[in-house]
Amino acid sequence: YGHSDADVLHQSLLEANIATEVCLTALDTLSLFTLAFKNQLLADHGHNPLMKKVFDVYLCFLQKHQSETALKNVFTALRSFIYKFPSTFYEGRADMCAALCYEVLKCCNSKLSSIRTEASQLLYFLMRNNFDYTGKKSFVRTHLQVIISVSQLIADVVGIGGTRFQQSLSIINNCANSDRLIKHTTFSSDVKDLTKRIRTVLMATAQMKEHENDPEMLVDLQYSLAKSYASTPELRKTWLDSMARIHVKNGDLSEAAMCYVHVTALVAEYLTRKGMFRQGCTAFRVITPNIDEEASMMEDVGMQDVHFNEDVLMELLEQCADGLWKAERYELIADIYKLIIPIYEKRRDFERLAHLYDTLHRAYSKVTEVMHSGRRLLGTYFRVAFFGQ
Repeated sequence: YGHSDADVLHQSLLEANIATEVCLTALDTLSLFTLAFKNQLLADHGHNPLMKKVFDVYLCFLQKHQSETALKNVFTALRSFIYKFPSTFYEGRADMCAALCYEVLKCCNSKLSSIRTEASQLLYFLMRNNFDYTGKKSFVRTHLQVIISVSQLIADVVGIGGTRFQQSLSIINNCANSDRLIKHTTFSSDVKDLTKRIRTVLMATAQMKEHENDPEMLVDLQYSLAKSYASTPELRKTWLDSMARIHVKNGDLSEAAMCYVHVTALVAEYLTRKGMFRQGCTAFRVITPNIDEEASMMEDVGMQDVHFNEDVLMELLEQCADGLWKAERYELIADIYKLIIPIYEKRRDFERLAHLYDTLHRAYSKVTEVMHSGRRLLGTYFRVAFFGQ
């Protein structure tokens, strides 16, 4: 009380400047620390308790509100930090790369255009640095973590579907198109593909709320989402499972069965690449030619959130067979059981084998029955396209 507007303004400017100075001092101290203890920070490819503490301090600058000036310096410091310690982000566990992608993507939705530009350029630098680190082969680690972070931001209701975020995606695309050093590589097209996937995810998520009472449109949007997450096994599985539930709810049992087939093929492909199963998604081509979609999965040895194993695959194969039975697609059950039987034989699980062969016997009997009676009516599908207005 009793202070003039000029005094209040002066005091707020002082406090703002002090807060920025504190941030800059902390950044300088961190920079000196990383220079002095570089060898200790690089231990175990940058995955050690000391590095985690240093990284958490850097991340804190993005998690807490900072002034525009301070944030610009934070982005510069992070760029330098990534350049000094690339193995921390591109080798071993993916948790630090994941945390950074999440916070930087949040900044890509900032109300301040200068912060959006800085955040977009930092994200582009992370991709480009990842690409260089792999010998100009790919930026799989950053690609996957960006896709996962976008899905988390949607789940956390951060509101990243607006024009501000779209502008940030355009900045990233422009950076890739104007980067002459990678002109004769696949990098710019890969970046364009990533931003296109993100836009599809944002658009489909927004439209799903509008069409929640239209089952066909809802499933179509979920298919778009599943396709956008083709490179990320856990996220793709989530949306395929969701599609299957909607199909079952609507009584579309053949469609639900095909969703189960795709989920199973996805897990089989993942385990094959890890050397844990002998056949990948190609084993399911006899059921549907669309199964090749599951081959576009990207691999990252540092991802800790993929929990697929042989037991999960066995459960999915049996779910698949059950779905095909309910859909009256009896002929296809044998193709699924061909993958299950060798595993149970190896485990010498005779009880399960007896059950499988009994189911096969009944399935073939059903095939003979419906062929003679003609009582089974399988669906015929037409694709409708609209031209003009």
